[in-house]
Amino acid sequence: MIPKASQRGGGQQLATHLLNAIDNERAEVLDMRGAVARDLHGAFAEWEAAASATNCRKYLYSLSINPDPQQRRLSREEVADFITRAETRLGLADQPRAVVCHVKDGREHFHVAWSRIDTQKMRAVQLSHDRPKLRAAVLEFARDKGLELPARMKQHTHDRFNARAARSNHAEKQQEERTGITKEERRRDITEAWNRSDSGQSLLRALEERGYLLAQGDRRGYVVVDRHGEIHSLPRQIEGVKTKQIQARLIDFPPDRLPPAAKAQEFAKQKTRISLKEHFRQQADHGRDRLHAAHKQRRAALDKIKITLEQRHRAERAALLAVQRDRNQKIAKERREREPKGLAAFLGKITGIMGITKQRQQEADAQRTKAQRENIGQLTRRQERESRDLARQFRALGRVEKRELRSLETKLKREVFAQRREAARAIPARTLTPEQQHKEHEFKENAREMTTPAEPAAVTRKKSEGRVISDKFAEALKARAAEKKKQKQQDKERSPDRQRGPTPD
Repeated sequence: MIPKASQRGGGQQLATHLLNAIDNERAEVLDMRGAVARDLHGAFAEWEAAASATNCRKYLYSLSINPDPQQRRLSREEVADFITRAETRLGLADQPRAVVCHVKDGREHFHVAWSRIDTQKMRAVQLSHDRPKLRAAVLEFARDKGLELPARMKQHTHDRFNARAARSNHAEKQQEERTGITKEERRRDITEAWNRSDSGQSLLRALEERGYLLAQGDRRGYVVVDRHGEIHSLPRQIEGVKTKQIQARLIDFPPDRLPPAAKAQEFAKQKTRISLKEHFRQQADHGRDRLHAAHKQRRAALDKIKITLEQRHRAERAALLAVQRDRNQKIAKERREREPKGLAAFLGKITGIMGITKQRQQEADAQRTKAQRENIGQLTRRQERESRDLARQFRALGRVEKRELRSLETKLKREVFAQRREAARAIPARTLTPEQQHKEHEFKENAREMTTPAEPAAVTRKKSEGRVISDKFAEALKARAAEKKKQKQQDKERSPDRQRGPTPD
């Protein structure tokens, strides 16, 4: 069991991710403490509000627990025991937390999110050296429960840090989920393309054959864009090769001559969208229909709560108004029964007792009206809070549904590309329709234009290799060469020797 943890903000995004039912077969909230709301979005919103009174932006501490299914399945009590050990070592024992269980591919794993804000001291809990503390908790737990440690945790510290570059980080895991291509497969393909090439041109061809485009990165020199539109650093994909070796081989393709990564990314995504339109549309529609049905069923429960809440609110308002009306009518009836008649009324009017009585009644009516309005205001404010809380649950459900739709589209793309790869392996020579042939030819021409070097000297070499540069690009090269030549001539004419003129004898 290897724990993965990080300090983070974005509680609403985390809650949406934890409740995603597309990427997981089941998502269940096991425990929640330190929050008035009983749902994740509401609890994280409360903790974010507490963090707003401090300077802490990463107000959450998120921990992922992945037991090893090859040894044995951990019970809920054992998982709770490990969480207690971890939060004790981290100093989060008394902090609000939420525990969520996910089941994915039949494997059970857990997520824990703590609030770092100590509301009594109004400051965040310090989490220095959290990874060694978590490692110590895992070692202690494995020893007490008789579990075998993973191979990575048995390595020495120096070896573990040297091997970190070959492992996938969180961002690369996200890319793997979106594309279905693991980091090992991508590095193996790009390394094979490097080993089978001896020049920049042959490297570009090898990358293109494997579905990668060479582009200019924002902060890095060379990046590759895969067929899914994901951007990767080229030096990090080739095993045992230095950046200087890559620059030497791609000397004819400097980064400033390559298309920007954003342009290559849009090109790959456009090709992907066209492919998705041409293949497996019926399968995608079926998956979307099932997801919409699941959303409708889940939203029906919340709609039922909304209807019940609205009916209860109307009944409460009607009951309160009825009680107040009955009380007012009862008081008015008692006053009419006690009202003096005949001589007593005449004497009360002459002596002024009746005026004093009416004044006291008016004061009592004003106080009673004020109290009744306050009761109505309290009821209205409580009902508004309940309505806002329900509206917040609807918004949270909308975010979860949007996330699940995006996950479904990603899953469909992975299935499409996986089936296309299998079909390509099974049928080397496939027959394309005229429209498909035209689109494939157009994509190849655009890819050639994007990956063609800018030096005129390379044009003849490309022609000899069968890759002819486009006329538009060749004209741009000629115009640029003429402009450089003109600029050199102007600089030569403005040189100090020519401006000084002839020297006198």
